[in-house]
Amino acid sequence: MKPMQVNFLTSIIGSVVGFGIVYLITGQIQWGIIVGLLIGVGSAKWFRVKKQEASDEIEYDERVNNNIKNASLQTFSILNLMLFVYLLFSEQILNEHSIKTGHLLIYLAITFILSYYIVPLIVRRK
Repeated sequence: MKPMQVNFLTSIIGSVVGFGIVYLITGQIQWGIIVGLLIGVGSAKWFRVKKQEASDEIEYDERVNNNIKNASLQTFSILNLMLFVYLLFSEQILNEHSIKTGHLLIYLAITFILSYYIVPLIVRRK
């Protein structure tokens, strides 16, 4: 029997099914979104690794790889520091949290996507 070929459509279906199952089990949409994003981001990373293995892409030297790591870490650190400062400010000075959990999850997902996918693409092209 031929193994199933994994493609973009399969990962989208997996994300939607994962979202649906977790949402039905927990009854909370944010947990379904987290599972759907995890499956989607994991699939995208896997596709990118497979595409790099298949193509004869130029190998980058150690300086470029170090620049990519540093830029990703700096972006991730700055965005999380901004979140930390906001949460500390809202807790200690305002004594209330005005951000919803869903918005916080979206912010964290954007932080991961920026730090690990978009910033490395920009740094690699420089």
